[in-house]
Amino acid sequence: MGHKFGFYQLKLPIERVLEKNLKFWKENRGNITQKQHSENGLIHTMIIDRDISAMSYGEKYQMKFGYNPKEDTTYVIVEVSLKFGYGLQWLKPQGIMKDWAIEMGCAPMKLARNQDISFFNMFRTIEKLDWLDTETKAIAFCPQCGQSNDKSSNYCKKCGTKLVE
Repeated sequence: MGHKFGFYQLKLPIERVLEKNLKFWKENRGNITQKQHSENGLIHTMIIDRDISAMSYGEKYQMKFGYNPKEDTTYVIVEVSLKFGYGLQWLKPQGIMKDWAIEMGCAPMKLARNQDISFFNMFRTIEKLDWLDTETKAIAFCPQCGQSNDKSSNYCKKCGTKLVE
């Protein structure tokens, strides 16, 4: 049956990504069966199961989210496996991940059989980050465009709107 991988880079804080992710899977009949997070709170892992449907015998999605506060970026690794089948059965998870990427605001990618080592190395870097590094940077969201900004600035770095305190 095999596994395929997807790699995504989101310019959103991890809390926002997790919130959008939960909403997406709730709307797309995904059952979150397991959740974990790292000691420093910057890496979260979820396992999502989807049951049999007209186009698929079911899939399992293992998603790993890692937030690097120094870059203000959340990295996502998705490992998809089919519960049964091959070939055309990959169309459904490919479509699901395309919809997921669009919902998250990033470019969709085709699931691949190869792993991207640079993403795995990024997670090693995130695991080593100290929790204090993340707490010193307070974040404010722009009411106009939703961009995350440092609380120390008064105006949005993307659209220039005054930030609400």
